[in-house]
Formats: sequence, structure tokens, C-alpha cells
Amino acid sequence: MTQAYLHPIATSRLLLKAALTVAAMLLTFAAISYQTPVPPGSDKTVVDFHAFYVAGKLGQEGRANDSYDMEKMEVAQQDFTGVKVFMPWTYPPPFTLFVTALAALPLGWAYGLFVGLTLAFYVTVLRRIAGDHLPGVIIAILPVILLTVMTGQNGFLTGALIGTFLLALQQRSSRAGIPLGLMVIKPHLAAAISLLALVERRWQAMFIAAGIVIAALALPTFVFGLSIWPAFLDGVRESSAYLAQGKYPLFRMTSIYATARSAGVSSDMAFAVHGVCAAGVIALLFYGWWRKLPPQLLAASACAASLFVSPYNYDYDLCILGVGLAFVLPGLLERTRPIEQFALLALCWVGTGYGLFTAFVQEPEIAGVGRDPLSLMAPPLLLLIALVALAMRRAVRVRGGDIAATGATEATAPAAALRAQASEPRQIELA
Repeated sequence: MTQAYLHPIATSRLLLKAALTVAAMLLTFAAISYQTPVPPGSDKTVVDFHAFYVAGKLGQEGRANDSYDMEKMEVAQQDFTGVKVFMPWTYPPPFTLFVTALAALPLGWAYGLFVGLTLAFYVTVLRRIAGDHLPGVIIAILPVILLTVMTGQNGFLTGALIGTFLLALQQRSSRAGIPLGLMVIKPHLAAAISLLALVERRWQAMFIAAGIVIAALALPTFVFGLSIWPAFLDGVRESSAYLAQGKYPLFRMTSIYATARSAGVSSDMAFAVHGVCAAGVIALLFYGWWRKLPPQLLAASACAASLFVSPYNYDYDLCILGVGLAFVLPGLLERTRPIEQFALLALCWVGTGYGLFTAFVQEPEIAGVGRDPLSLMAPPLLLLIALVALAMRRAVRVRGGDIAATGATEATAPAAALRAQASEPRQIELA
């Protein structure tokens, strides 16, 4: 009986346990350190979750609007952390309401609960998609997992929601509207999956999503008042100006805009280049749907497109890349040699870990164009996606010969059976 060339690392339970243990230890250490008072004069680590917590505290004090005013937010952050940082707050009011509830807990407990539960949710969704190949997915995106744990960001949550949506979409379940609607917390990451729901004419799912969005918008309006929306829009405009001025740490961004801007291209030209690229990836996604790509490839394509639509994408958003990889990893291993697999893994680590590595090596005191390191995450990520797409068009490699089957064409019965065993995602019954 022939067997596909599958590298044992991709299914190693030992490596999976080791990687998740490291993440859990890092989470525990961070939760304890955030909860422990820092002696006066000592350096204090400030991460993204501190911004979540400060915005939540402002919400509890009836000052949610102030979180969208950078001057007032900066004062509140410095009062809480003792460190002057640049972390504007631009999340929609539904997420502001969420962190307001989360801030009822002590900082360490809030961080541990949020990161721990969203990581568990994310890994569960990856397991449903990748099956026995979950270890390979976790190893491939390990830099993103460690980064998201350290910063306390919401990448696990958005990645899990997108993965849940894509699983439900493959099942033709109207429940796909639930995670789609919950993506109101980061709507710029939902453009690609919304397009899939539209072209697939999943009207029930879209109706459910619309209902969730309406409820999610109404609730913070009731709690914070109508004034929260002008404050939010002012904050978005202010943040856009900061982005154009290059005040954000561009080296941690994954967009084409960040790469062009950090290289010295003017803001207007960088936005134009990014806009063309964003339109291109959406067009490619639509073309893939029109050509009736297999469900796994179409889902992975939606994940890839989600990473390049908005100019404001950070490295922690690459949890979405892990979802796309989970859909194609079994088939990818069938079509590549071990040396190619290691090369793709190295490229994935470069693309996903550049921002984290650079932050440790050279952490600038003042972010900005000409002062920060170059933003170099987009080129290796685009190259990785292109190489995976090309590899998925190859024949399945088996001992004793190749089976003429590609990801984009119909296969013979034996090849289809082999691919069904190794490539198809496990179905999840969504509650």
C-alpha cells in the first residue's frame, strides 16, 4: 500500500504538548508579573493588554469617550502604568464595552482569563480543521502564538471566529452568521469572509450576522450613550492621521502600506499601492470562488486575503494565517519534499516572527518613519502564500509514484480517497 510523504513533525503529539506547555508557562508568568507590584524605579513592561485594561477602567468610570482621545488616553495609561506609551484606542464601542466588563477583574486575572480562554478557543478550532496535523500548524505559527500570549492581544479570538465561520460555511450552516457578526470587534479583518458569504448567497447567515451587529452596536449605545459614536469616529480619524504620519511601529505591521511607508514612500503613494494590492487579493479570492476551488483551498484563500485588505494589520493578526494553514497543511505535505517543507517553515517563521525578533533586538524609544526598522513582514508572507499555492497545484507524491491530482483539478478515485483521508477538515457541529 502506498503512503504519502508526510513529515512526522506535522503529527508529533510530543511537539504539540511542548509548544502549548511553553505558551501556558509564558501566560502564567505574564499573569503573575502583571499582578505583582513593581518596585519604584524598576523597569515595567507595558503591553497591548494594558491598553485594553485602561480603556476598560475608563469605561467603568463613565469616561469611555476619553479612551478615544489620544491625549486623555495617554494620561490615563501613564497614570496606570507609570510609563509614557503610544497606544491609541480605536476599537469599536462593542469591544470597549467588552473590556469594560473585563476590567472588573484585577489586571493579572483579567489578562490570564482573556488570553487563556481565547487561546483554548483558537487551538480547538485549529484542531477541528487540521485534525491530526494540528502539531504542524502550531509549530509553523509558533512565533505568532508566543507574541499574542506576551502582548495579550485578541489575535486568538479573531482567528478562532474566522475559522469557526469557515467551518460553518463549508457545512452550509446558517450558524456561520454568528462568528461573522461577532467580527464587528475588528470589521477590517472580515472583508474577505463577508465576500464569501455574499457570493455564496448565504442569506440566512448574513441575516443572523446583521442581527448580531445591530445588537452589538445598540448595547454600548445604551450603556455609554450616543456620544460614544462621535468620540469613536474622532478617534479613528486621529488614528488615521497618526498612521499617515508614520507614528505607529510600522515594523510590526504586515500590510503592503507599512512596507512601502517604512521604505520612505509618501503616505498617499503607499495608500495607493496598498489599495491596488487589496483590490487584487479580493479579485483573486472572487476568481477562486468562480473557478470553484475545493472548499479547503477557498477557505485558505479567504484567510490569506484577510491579511492584506486593511493597511492597519499587525503581526498578532497573523493568527488568521494559522487558520488558512490548517486547511491546506495535509494536502501541502502530500505535495512537497521534506527539504521543501523545512524551507517553507523557515519562511513562515521569518514572515511571522520578524516583528517580535526586531522588537527585542532594537526597540526604538520613538516610533516613526526613518527611526523604526523597515517593515519587512509582507514580502515573505506573500512569497509564502505564493509558494504554497504553487505547491498545491502539484501531483500528490506517494511512495512508488505520483498520483496525478492537484488541488485545482479533479482527481482519480484513489487520489481523491487519499486526499479525503489527509486533507479534508473535520466537521464541527456548532452550538
